[in-house]
Amino acid sequence: MWLLWILTIAGGYLLGSVPSAYILVKLKKGIDIRKFGSGNVGSTNTMRAAGTATGLTVFLVDMLKGMLPAAAGLWLSGAELACCAGFAAFIGHLFPVWLQFKGGKGVATALGVGLVLVTKWALIGFAIWLIVTLLSGYVSLGSVSGVGFVPLACLFSGAYWLYTLVFFIVAAIVAIKHRGNFRNIRNGTESKSFRGIIRGIKN
Repeated sequence: MWLLWILTIAGGYLLGSVPSAYILVKLKKGIDIRKFGSGNVGSTNTMRAAGTATGLTVFLVDMLKGMLPAAAGLWLSGAELACCAGFAAFIGHLFPVWLQFKGGKGVATALGVGLVLVTKWALIGFAIWLIVTLLSGYVSLGSVSGVGFVPLACLFSGAYWLYTLVFFIVAAIVAIKHRGNFRNIRNGTESKSFRGIIRGIKN
């Protein structure tokens, strides 16, 4: 049993480490996304570097990176392994072994884990992300709001305590990863990325 846990968690981390944004931008544009725009290895910066379609593809791939390990853990052993494998994938996205441990901010991967473990709350969290982002224009503000909702919903709905704990940790890490964005919002220097995304979709 311990070997199964080790392999599943390690597999989750390695899958989470796959740098989809780096790979797809490199293939499409021949550039290193870490040297473009914000330098973040995520879907929003991918949209800036390679267009909306590529950015949405990265978002979906990063979401699957969270869903698959969590689902595998749930199927193989249960909720505990699902939490560990999903969290490992989230950490892998943030600190990918393939990119010297410098990855993205984990929002899409966290959503993928949430869709497996707490589907209803994850979907509402995604809706909150969309609404806040549309109203404010700031993807970062929407991201932190949507991810932050999930552990609170788990807590007040009486969800399994491990789910609540894991998503509180995830939300805290996501907030910390976005601290630079909030500093920019306060200083009035944060770009309203979502407006560019909408323009890209229309075009």
